[in-house]
Amino acid sequence: MHDLSRGSDPNSKSDLYPASDRCPASDRCPASDRCLESDPRPESIPRPDQGTRQSESSPTPSPRLLAICAGKVKPYRHLKSAMIKSVIGSIESPTHVALGRLGLSGDEQAEVGLHGGLDQAVYMYPVEHMAFWQEQRGLLGMNEAMSYGFVGENLSVEGLLEDDVSVGDRLSIGDVLLQVTGPRIPCVKFNWRMGYAKASKHMIQSGRCGWYCSVLQTGALVPGASIHLLPGRKLMNIADQLRLQQKHIDRQLELFQ
Repeated sequence: MHDLSRGSDPNSKSDLYPASDRCPASDRCPASDRCLESDPRPESIPRPDQGTRQSESSPTPSPRLLAICAGKVKPYRHLKSAMIKSVIGSIESPTHVALGRLGLSGDEQAEVGLHGGLDQAVYMYPVEHMAFWQEQRGLLGMNEAMSYGFVGENLSVEGLLEDDVSVGDRLSIGDVLLQVTGPRIPCVKFNWRMGYAKASKHMIQSGRCGWYCSVLQTGALVPGASIHLLPGRKLMNIADQLRLQQKHIDRQLELFQ
């Protein structure tokens, strides 16, 4: 498994919740899990929004694609999910992977019609955030190394953060052209994946959410490729969009607790 902190080799639309992270209406689930709540967050642990996002982006490497990840739909607790991703290509072992209008070859979405779709064909996440999540989990006794794809991303990237990209921006990667469509808003499945009940809130509070993209031009992706940002109207970056929605998102999370 690839430890991002050490650089080893991997083995491995109407509401505020985007379709890819909503639980089906027929099987609503709380934003936290009782078994996770039994291990409360210690008072000594700093708030996740007291982070180092500025230091994460300095010095800034040239944007590039580090890994490509995909997953199949499998049972996940009492739901189904394709959140558990496997690395199908990395900068250590580059492999060309086909990308269509609805996503990567070999990737699936649970509850099709609610998850994925043209506007959320791929999920991109900065590897700069992995040290933050490793620390949060480590403070609670979870020291498992976090591989590419651990948070459910399709494309693990470096050199781009939520402050850098806005809805409408285009991202050119080789012969592929993507367009940023919005931030990820997590729910209970992210809590389960991270192993503690407040992970979704911490993602929102810290702004380390990543972003979804649609596919404007299909083609093949290969890890190591440079990412070229083609700015759109720049009305609001992903980080500011998440902050603007935070109060409403927090209220929705409370309704499911």
